[in-house]
Amino acid sequence: MAPVYWEAKRWGHRPVLIHTSQHFPYHLFEGVYRDLDLPFPPDYLVQYGIVKKLGVHVSKAAYHLDEGANLGLSKKFENLATKITSRRPNPAATVGSIMLELNSLFQGELKDLDILLVHGDTLTNMAGALAASLNLIPVGHVEAGLRTFSKEPFPEQIDTRVADACSDVYFAATKTNEINLINEGYQRDRIFVVGNTVVDAAIFAARKGKSSRAFFEKLGFDFSKKLVYFSCHRRESLMHEQRFRAIVFAMANLSDLGYQVLWSVRPGTQEAINKYGLNPMLKDHPNLRRVSEIPRYSDIMFFISKCHLVATDSGSMQEETAALHVPTVTLRFVTDRPESVDAGVNILAPPTSEKAIRSILDTASSPKVNKQMRLKKNPYGDGKSALKIISSLEKLEGKFIRWEHGK
Repeated sequence: MAPVYWEAKRWGHRPVLIHTSQHFPYHLFEGVYRDLDLPFPPDYLVQYGIVKKLGVHVSKAAYHLDEGANLGLSKKFENLATKITSRRPNPAATVGSIMLELNSLFQGELKDLDILLVHGDTLTNMAGALAASLNLIPVGHVEAGLRTFSKEPFPEQIDTRVADACSDVYFAATKTNEINLINEGYQRDRIFVVGNTVVDAAIFAARKGKSSRAFFEKLGFDFSKKLVYFSCHRRESLMHEQRFRAIVFAMANLSDLGYQVLWSVRPGTQEAINKYGLNPMLKDHPNLRRVSEIPRYSDIMFFISKCHLVATDSGSMQEETAALHVPTVTLRFVTDRPESVDAGVNILAPPTSEKAIRSILDTASSPKVNKQMRLKKNPYGDGKSALKIISSLEKLEGKFIRWEHGK
């Protein structure tokens, strides 16, 4: 949403930032704001009790100490926080908590919002759209119309459908998303195909991150060799042992072929590694490096821009890699970004077995196919999505809710 904020400011509007505090580690909170040239702190913080406040301050202190002395304090703190808090927060509790606090804002200080813009398919997105809609505040859904027509990914498919049901204006990334919305009965004149603002953000971050090389070199990555970025954090991946093992063993095999694989490990991923007893096995694959703390979004985008290949079960990363023209293998049975597969920049690898995944990784990493994938057109826009969103809102002249009689 950072590009939308920048664009709204350029048009002379007063954008208000609301942060729901789902994440408190420095690199997922204040670090993101600093990195994306957003004001910090944001205008409003919800779910920001004493425990989270303490966590934010401790995390920031650990981050800055690590910058100077590389003591590994950030990782130790995150491990401790994971043990203290629930291992994986309950989605219903998270949504309920966010909605209650947003409700107070929408009935109080922010009752006169012209429109609330939410992004994507997160719990924050659903909670924001539902709370605003029930308070008769217009909602604009950025990245509307994502569909797999299944329960996967969970809970993202629930989130995006609820947000669409609550919205008054729809910003679809692609024609496919627009068709999904029309087929479900949403008004054509309220749907705008604008590309995805993640393209705007990814291009900005990859350019800004040129100073990031030193961070990864300290971790042992040699940019003269073939690099692979690997992430695996979906609930359906982590909670299914056969699926998770197939993914991990396939990536370990790829690392044995000489590729330097950066595995971005979140707390839930590490929990799955522990649960399925994979720590001893991973020690035998030194080229598969687990990294839990990457300081900035721009660091990640810079590293990805230098990769031979990305393997992920993420949603938005399929768009980021398309924007940066990096071949991608998506480790899922279904994708809500089918345009990337159709465009030839992404290959779906259903995690049925290690052998099946390895076959697709081999295809995507082969010189001929890899080169072809890099030359394909990005289906998610030209990096001007934020401009198109604000322009579309201007055309509606403030008449956001369908049954409003005045501006």
